[in-house]
Amino acid sequence: MKNRVLLFLVFFSSHQLFAQETSGVPVGEFWLGLQFAVPVGTFADDIDRKLGYGGNLGGVWNPSKKSNFFQIGLDIGINYMGKDKTEIGGLPLKTTATLFTTHLVTRLRVQTDSHIKPYVDLLGGGKFFSTTTKYNNDLFDTLLDMEDKSVFADQTKGVWSYGAGLGFSFLKQAFGADLRVLYLASGPMEYISPKNLRQDDFGDFYYEHQEISRTHMVFPQLSISFDL
Repeated sequence: MKNRVLLFLVFFSSHQLFAQETSGVPVGEFWLGLQFAVPVGTFADDIDRKLGYGGNLGGVWNPSKKSNFFQIGLDIGINYMGKDKTEIGGLPLKTTATLFTTHLVTRLRVQTDSHIKPYVDLLGGGKFFSTTTKYNNDLFDTLLDMEDKSVFADQTKGVWSYGAGLGFSFLKQAFGADLRVLYLASGPMEYISPKNLRQDDFGDFYYEHQEISRTHMVFPQLSISFDL
C-alpha cells in the first residue's frame, strides 16, 4: 500500500511539473542580490547606524499551471548594522551588530506580456538583531594566523515582523533582474547598541538594553532572478 501511495505521489508531481512546462508557466522563481536596511520612525531616532547593507535571497513556488498570478515562498536577508571598537580592562574589543530577516511571502503578480512585470508581496515573519563582541585582532595577528577567536558576549533579540513590498521584474526569457522595496513593521524590542558593552565587578561582559517601541524598516533590494 505504501509503495502505491509513493508511486502515485511521484506520478502526480511529475505530471504537474510537465503540465507547467508545456503550458509555458514556470514552476517558480529564485532570486539573489543586494539588500539595504533603512530604519524609519522611532527606530531611526534611536539606532546608531542609519543604513545597513547586505544580501537577500529567496524563492516562490507557483501552485497554478495556468498563470503565475498567485505565488508563495520564502525570503531571507542579512544586513551589517555597524560596529564599535573599544578597550576595557586592557582588552581590545570589537562589537558587531547584524540583522537577520526571515519571512514567508505571498506574491501577487500582474499578468502582462511586457518585459517589465510588476508584483506585490505580502510578508510575515521575524527580524533578529544579533550583537557579538570578540577580541579585536590586528592585521599582524591575521597575517600570521594568530587570531584570538574568543567571544566575550553574544546576544540575539527577535521580534515579529510583517509588511508589504512592491517589485518589478525585468525578464528576458527565464533570466532577469528584480527591483523591489519592502516596508516591514515590528512592535517593541530590546535594542542592543554596539556601544552599550559593559563589564561587571566580576569581569564578565554584558550589554545594556534600550527599549524601542517600534522597529519599522524599509528594505530596498536589487537582485538577479531565475525562472525554475
